[in-house]
Amino acid sequence: MTKTLAVLAAALLLAGCGTAPASTRATKSGGTLVLGENGQEPPCLDPHGNSSSDGPVTTVPVADSLVWFDADGTIQPWLADSWKISDDGLKYTFKLRQGVKFHDGAVWNAEALKVNFEHMKDPATKSPLAAAYIAPYKDAKVVDDHTLEVRLSSPYAPFLDILAQGYLGMISPKQIKEAPQSICEHPIGSGPFIFDKWTKGQSVTYHRNPDYNWGPKSAKHTGPAYLEKLEIRFLTEDATRYNALAAGEVHAIDFTPPQNVEDVKANPDLGFLSVVRPGHPMAFWLNTSRAPFDDVKVRQALLAAVDRESIIKGISFGQYQVAQGFVTTSTPGYAKGLAGTIAHDPAKASKLLDEAGWMEKDKDGIRLKNGKRLTAYFPIAANFPAQRMQIAVQTQAAARKIGLDIQIQTPPEQELTDRNVKGDYDLTSGLWATNTPDVLWIQYSSKNITTDKRRGQNVARLSDPRLDDLLERARESAEPAELYNQAQARLLELAPAIPFYDDPRPVSYQKKVRDLAFTPAYPSPYFYDTWLDE
Repeated sequence: MTKTLAVLAAALLLAGCGTAPASTRATKSGGTLVLGENGQEPPCLDPHGNSSSDGPVTTVPVADSLVWFDADGTIQPWLADSWKISDDGLKYTFKLRQGVKFHDGAVWNAEALKVNFEHMKDPATKSPLAAAYIAPYKDAKVVDDHTLEVRLSSPYAPFLDILAQGYLGMISPKQIKEAPQSICEHPIGSGPFIFDKWTKGQSVTYHRNPDYNWGPKSAKHTGPAYLEKLEIRFLTEDATRYNALAAGEVHAIDFTPPQNVEDVKANPDLGFLSVVRPGHPMAFWLNTSRAPFDDVKVRQALLAAVDRESIIKGISFGQYQVAQGFVTTSTPGYAKGLAGTIAHDPAKASKLLDEAGWMEKDKDGIRLKNGKRLTAYFPIAANFPAQRMQIAVQTQAAARKIGLDIQIQTPPEQELTDRNVKGDYDLTSGLWATNTPDVLWIQYSSKNITTDKRRGQNVARLSDPRLDDLLERARESAEPAELYNQAQARLLELAPAIPFYDDPRPVSYQKKVRDLAFTPAYPSPYFYDTWLDE
């Protein structure tokens, strides 16, 4: 186990239990488990084509991964039996598991893996995540039916780690070749559950794969899943989701509302699981490519003006951890020595704006320079989560106190999408959960700024040669800790975002739900070993 994997394993254990308790009674087969999701419905069910936090919940039942990231941080075989890595880190030779079939009868083999890699990287897939993760992938050669040789353009230490994530699950090569346009609506994988139906805005349903016998080796059983059916129900409103659990209308809920966590813990009929997701904290990114946030002093001023601790304590009922930097505290490579660097200091914020030339103020108290108001535009979706809206409003109020006018906008969905692609915004929000510190490359490398050819995740549109160099060297290094420490320190100087909180994944469930677990690679409910004790 590498040092970074060991850190992540420890962090997951400290953050909360990862599996619902088993029953002393014998396991039972059958039944339908209903999970209430938080309403962040993926726009596409192709695991390679989405980045929604609900994505793995909806696709992992269908699509197995090449390898399994175990709870102790080691990489275990799954659809790959074994692998060898060349000394220069540029070649991975995978020996694949035999006897695996996709739900449409297609055979799992070296050609299937190659087709999946090409699909992830194909611009037509419009992958917001998988393509970034496998950006170093160059090409692959089929050695024999069950051996694939993969070549990278540069060494990439997290390669196996990210291949364990549900976003890089395997899809039928037949579907990719013959009907790629159908994957978003009806993904065909090799997983323990077979896709049935997606009723948009309501639910996704699945039934058990009776032929399944190739689960990860760390699983508690072999053969088909215990559950006969699985339903993922989208329940947007926090109160609706919690009340559905309390009333027994659903067996479990994902993203338990923070105001209900203590009630769940006090209820003898309910159980609770939670982990802090590794990766990038929930943040408001600042568009560094245009005014006013092209000026680092303006960015630093806004960061200093916002009382993040007070805001997060209030909106989360004390349940969330305030972010200490640009990766969460559960992320491998988190720079502990930088904790506490971001301070709430309105006086410093005002001084920075003075230094940036925003000296005058209009009758409303908004700063002026050369007759122009200090204004920033924050376009958000109409269904923006309530907690984030509270953060946005309080950030807007803090900014106004130092003379910065943040205008929150709610354009139509298509306009919002177009503006995001074009970079026509000053603030945007989100987080990025992943099991490697390479999240910093994904979020802040200048290579990941969206272009006409590729959709990148550097929504801050940050371009800093010093940071680029640190991140490129870190992702190629076998021992990248010091490089990632320097990168995190540099980001604190550059202030391309306001990091608010380390995002938890709190799941509540009825006690009759047994062996519900998280996938360690990307903390998300996993149902292969789950059964109903009723």
